[in-house]
Amino acid sequence: MEKFQPCQIVKGCATDPLPHFESDTPLPSNIFAEMKSYSQSQGGVALIVLVDGKVVGETYRDGADEDTRFFSFSMHKSVMALAYGAAIEDGFIHSIDDPIGDYIEEWANDPRGKIPLRAFLTMSSGLEALEQSEWRALKFNFSQNVSEVALSLEQWKEPFTQFHYKNTDSQLAGVALHRALKANGEKDYASYVLRRIWCPIGAKDALLWLENEEGDPRFYAFLDANLRDWARVGLMIMQDGEFGGRQILPSAWIVALKTPSANNPKYGLQTWIGSPYAAERSYGPNSELSVPQAEPYLASDVNFFDGFGGQRVYVVPSAGLIIARSGEISLTWDDGVLVNLALRGLEERIPSKTE
Repeated sequence: MEKFQPCQIVKGCATDPLPHFESDTPLPSNIFAEMKSYSQSQGGVALIVLVDGKVVGETYRDGADEDTRFFSFSMHKSVMALAYGAAIEDGFIHSIDDPIGDYIEEWANDPRGKIPLRAFLTMSSGLEALEQSEWRALKFNFSQNVSEVALSLEQWKEPFTQFHYKNTDSQLAGVALHRALKANGEKDYASYVLRRIWCPIGAKDALLWLENEEGDPRFYAFLDANLRDWARVGLMIMQDGEFGGRQILPSAWIVALKTPSANNPKYGLQTWIGSPYAAERSYGPNSELSVPQAEPYLASDVNFFDGFGGQRVYVVPSAGLIIARSGEISLTWDDGVLVNLALRGLEERIPSKTE
C-alpha cells in the first residue's frame, strides 16, 4: 500500500542495539513461548518483550525481521501526543488548555475555535462523528483532503461532556500542532518528531503517511516503524521520558499522558490506561468496535498504545515490562492475555494484585 500512498521518511539515527539478557532471563522461556503462541493464533507476525530495558524474547514470521516496518494504525496517535509534550517544553504551544483557534486560523473567529486542545487529545471535543458509510467518512479515510474534512465538522455537543473516540479529533489536534511548529520555524512535523523523539531514542527510519504530497500528515494513524523502535518508545515512557541517560521529554508530561481523562478513566492523552477493568473496552457511543479482556490486569499501572486489530505497545513500569506486538488485523484480540502471561512469569515483581 505504501507504493500508492504519499509518504515522508522520518530518518533514523545510528545507535546501539537494544541489549539482550545473556543468561538467567527474568522471564521464563516457556512463558515467552505461550505469549508467542497466543499472538500468532491471532495472526501475529512480530513480538518483542523487554524487561528492565533488555530483550528477553523476540520473534518474527512470514519473512519479517527486525527491520520490517509494520502498519501502526492508531499507535501514531500516542506519538503525536508525545510530540505535544516536546512542543510545550519548547514553548511552541503554551498549554493544552489553549483554545484550538489560537493555532488553526480558519477557526480563529469560529465557535469551534474555543474548544480547548485538551478536548481533542482526550477524544471529547463534542464535534460530530462521521458515520463510516457516509461519503465524508470515505473522503476522510481515502482522499487527499483529510484535514479539510476534519475542519468541516459541526459541533454537536459541548466539549468534555462525552468520550467518543474519533480519528477526526486526533487529526485536528495534529493540525494545530503542525501549524504551531511551522509558526515557530520548524520545517514540519516529521522533522520535529525526528529531532525531538526519534533520534534521541535511537530509532531507525519510519514512514509517515501524508494526505497528499504537500499536505498534512495523517496524524490519526500510519507512522510505520519496526517493532524494536516501538519498544524503544515504550521504554522511554516507562522511564518517565528518559532514554539512554538523557531526559527526552518532561517527566510531568509522561504523567499527564497516563492520567485518566474526565470522560473516560481508561483514556489519557491519546493513550489507553489499563485500569479500571472492563470486560469490553468501548470506543464510545454507538461504536461497532470494542476490545475484549477476559480478566483484569495483574498490575494496576498498565498503559498502552492501541493500533487497530491488535497492534500494541504495552508498558508496565512496576514490572519493568515492555511488550510490542504487530500482526494481521484481529477483531478478537484480548488485551489482557500477553500482559498477564508476562506478569505471571514475573510474579515476584508484582507489588500487589489489584481489582
